[in-house]
Amino acid sequence: MKRVFFLTIFLLFSLLYLQAQNPGEIVFSKTPINPLQPGTSENEYQAGNTIYAVAFLAQTIQELYSSRPTDKLDIEIFIYEIKPPLYDYQQPSEQQMTFANMRVSGSVLRDKHLVIEIAPDPALTSSYSTDGITFKEFGKKFDGPVNYSESLATLTTGEHTLKIVVKCNYNDVASGIIKISGNDFSMYKKLSEDLNNAAQNAGAKNAVMPVAKKTDAALETRMISAFKNSNDWKSGFIDASEVLRISILDADWFIRRNELTGAILHRYIRAAIGVKTKDGHCAYYTLVSFQEDYVGGKFQPLKYDGVGDKVMLECENVLK
Repeated sequence: MKRVFFLTIFLLFSLLYLQAQNPGEIVFSKTPINPLQPGTSENEYQAGNTIYAVAFLAQTIQELYSSRPTDKLDIEIFIYEIKPPLYDYQQPSEQQMTFANMRVSGSVLRDKHLVIEIAPDPALTSSYSTDGITFKEFGKKFDGPVNYSESLATLTTGEHTLKIVVKCNYNDVASGIIKISGNDFSMYKKLSEDLNNAAQNAGAKNAVMPVAKKTDAALETRMISAFKNSNDWKSGFIDASEVLRISILDADWFIRRNELTGAILHRYIRAAIGVKTKDGHCAYYTLVSFQEDYVGGKFQPLKYDGVGDKVMLECENVLK
């Protein structure tokens, strides 16, 4: 009986503890936060401190978007600097420093909280390795903590008040304010670079080539030839020194017709292409498209039509 009694008390205490976090509040810390036991928010920082946060929501993310369990949703996270007014009769202004889209899916949609890493320790970051959370890569630089840390590096000597705002479906759902001061914020630039390396390593470790939906050795050979003869390859826009593998993503060709006459214009098909990058790493390009124009009652030779994003992966994963 005593065991049941103490277990009941523990569960009630835990429930009350969790309910103490107000919806719309963001809790901050200098160390990673357990969202089930966030503790007291730390809102004073010195330049160089690591910064972690958890936003508590009024509803689950899925409910906020009225979405399906299988959806992938974009959550916007903004960082503003609150500037003091020039004159007493004016109000402080909010100057946007940066923002990022966090794409969430799976079990994350069922949470009433959102873990946010603003300037995490690269050895402890989970932003780029957590299932259900994705940040886009622009060129060779990731969004998310990489972006946030780089923005912190632009702060000038002195004290700064920062406001972090989480938006779901274009609505503010959580916000919080921290103060950060120091004489030199340049260390956040190095932190951003280290986080970017961590993001690339995390993504590369888990990434694999998409499964082929069509096997056609002759077509694959023609695709690779068109890919390597394209201006994107020759100009260096495509970061590749050699092609390692091709995976045709469509089971068959798609026909595109003139909207008015219905006449066939061309047919197209897409593939993912694994490459060795110029610096010796491995990656694959998504949605590489090829088309054959329809002229004189027949399809013309295959030509390269465009390329999607580059996804880094371990070289041994190219063949998986």
